[in-house]
Amino acid sequence: MMSVSSPRRWYLLQCKPREVFRASEHLANQGFMAFVPTLTREIVRRSRRELLVEPLFPHYCFVHLCDLADNWAPIRSTRGVSRIVRFGDMPLAVPDIVVAALQQRESAGQAGDIAPQALFEPGQQVLISEGPLAGLQAVFSTSDGDERVILLLKILHQQQRVHVPLSHVQAVKD
Repeated sequence: MMSVSSPRRWYLLQCKPREVFRASEHLANQGFMAFVPTLTREIVRRSRRELLVEPLFPHYCFVHLCDLADNWAPIRSTRGVSRIVRFGDMPLAVPDIVVAALQQRESAGQAGDIAPQALFEPGQQVLISEGPLAGLQAVFSTSDGDERVILLLKILHQQQRVHVPLSHVQAVKD
């Protein structure tokens, strides 16, 4: 009798809110290969700038499984996992090229090739989104502490330095 070997494929799991990393860790502890693509961004928290690593796709992670050889039953009861994403009655495999591209992006980021971007660069056009100056465009000059920035705003044909809360400023989309 011949045994038919089914290749391993990537499948998508929906995770419980804020438990993607927990699900990935528990899947790995059970011997499954799990992958959570991440994004690193700079935020202001408690008056400090810090780097935050978060899932690129909140609530989702990938798991590498074989249709025939792997026991899928433990996945449903894994901490952090909500369900296997299905289309109809069958889980649909994610194309390997998609996951490979995400893994390549991830490994490039860990190697230091992709550094997290600062919130704004000096000279960058920004939009004031809140407060009495809402709707005006300005030029980002520098940070003024952890929660405020200094902008150059053209008032009465002169550039004036204006101190604005960081949360009131957003980048101008090209």
